[in-house]
Amino acid sequence: FHNFVTIGEVYMKVNIGTYSFGGIASYLGLGPTLLDKFKTIASLGFTGVELLPVDLDNDIEDIKKWLKETGLEVVSIHAEPTEEIVKKIAELGGKTVIWAGTPFCNKAEAVEVAHKLDEMAEMAEPYGIKIGYHNHSQEFFMDEGKTLLEHLLDNSTKCYSQLDCGWAQNGGCYPPSFIRRYKNRFVAIHVKENSKVQGPGPRPASRHAAEEAGRANPFANVKEMPLEERQKILDGFNAHMNSPEGKKQFEVQCPMGAPESNMNWQDIKDALDEQDFEAFWVVEREGFYDEHDKCIADDARWIKENIR
Repeated sequence: FHNFVTIGEVYMKVNIGTYSFGGIASYLGLGPTLLDKFKTIASLGFTGVELLPVDLDNDIEDIKKWLKETGLEVVSIHAEPTEEIVKKIAELGGKTVIWAGTPFCNKAEAVEVAHKLDEMAEMAEPYGIKIGYHNHSQEFFMDEGKTLLEHLLDNSTKCYSQLDCGWAQNGGCYPPSFIRRYKNRFVAIHVKENSKVQGPGPRPASRHAAEEAGRANPFANVKEMPLEERQKILDGFNAHMNSPEGKKQFEVQCPMGAPESNMNWQDIKDALDEQDFEAFWVVEREGFYDEHDKCIADDARWIKENIR
């Protein structure tokens, strides 16, 4: 599979997360098999894949075989960084374990998360794996003069960012400026189109309240969950998606390069090129403007044709 184009002498590779094939259903291990996802991902023009924890319930040797069959590479996984996860990603040739998000509501809690991420990074170093943090819009809530994500990065020395550019812009942050301010902290970006700035919303939940309520990591024990319980979680999420608040949240994801887009992807690429190392690009979609596979294929094609 030759799913990349030559830009001068540089190959612009485009990756995608298995999350984009089912969203929360993918986290819950519902829907297509991992091999089926790999086949679709390769056919739609992508070179690499970002996994979810449930994907590692498959035998590692089987995953290696499927990667070879489809010509894909694993670049990362969205998971809370544990040593077990780090070991498996290293065995698959991946580069990064990225925490997909965790609650924190103020500077003090952001500092807690930063120190926890540094501990995780120290654990992962012997395996050659970097640790990153993925944002949504709420990390751009302001506290004590800075956004929560700024407090996190300011108080970590070993953690990288996977900047979800769509949610950053939606939360009121201009991604190229943020990337330049924190040069050399971006191991990856999530490519998500955005058409509106809605702000970060109200103060996020406290991490301690979430832990006490047992909601800090709802996908931690998916493998042991009965199918009925998984389906109940999915039904609840789908109900939210169909509510006015849910529709408001996801309707901002327009086609790549659409007239209503407020994203400047070339400026994002230029800012990333100022780093001393390359950040990889991962497409992530939760909102679809047309048939699912067409939207995703359009994303890969647009990036390859328009980003230099």
